[in-house]
Amino acid sequence: MKPDEMAQGGRDPPCVQCVLADQCPAAHPLRGGARPRLFARGARLQREGERPAHLLFIKSGLLGVRQTGMDGVERAIAVIGPGFLVGQPMVHGQAAVLSVQALTPVSVCELSLPVCIARYTRQSVLSLAGWSQVVRIPGPMRRLASALRLIAAFQPASAIQLPSQTVLAELLCVTRESVNRAWRELETRGIVRRRHARAVDLDMQALEKLLTADN
Repeated sequence: MKPDEMAQGGRDPPCVQCVLADQCPAAHPLRGGARPRLFARGARLQREGERPAHLLFIKSGLLGVRQTGMDGVERAIAVIGPGFLVGQPMVHGQAAVLSVQALTPVSVCELSLPVCIARYTRQSVLSLAGWSQVVRIPGPMRRLASALRLIAAFQPASAIQLPSQTVLAELLCVTRESVNRAWRELETRGIVRRRHARAVDLDMQALEKLLTADN
């Protein structure tokens, strides 16, 4: 077992019981099977500049998408999670242009080729396009609200997992202190309510009003 993986422990249900079965590319008629794997927080599931070794369908957890800028510094540019497919460049024999790192413990299914990836390519493009707009929004609080909406979009409404404030600051191009102040303001307004650790309840209607309100 690789250092960044965790013991499986037989905790994953079979495919017929998987809550993401209808989203999984292994449901394609040409499926070649799926192998459950777990990755620890901080593990790299895909490395920029390297050809991915596997296609990985994300079942649970959060992952940061990172890219090296013109200054040679790697930065977080998006957050993805359940329902996303990682490792798509391998299908075309290409090196990855992005790195993908686990922000929380992550559960995946490693897929055997061939699978249909068209819908996941579109999903990835739309997600990255959404994140690219976040830094253009004026004000740390509205940027944070927009990021929370994007992160909540692929998670169950019951409890939303979030990355650390350090990662959020990197995504929003603001300081961690700015994220903390914006977070406290959202808590004061009752828009976010912390449950435990990094799980929160979000008032999605209030988030929408905040984002559409006049500056």
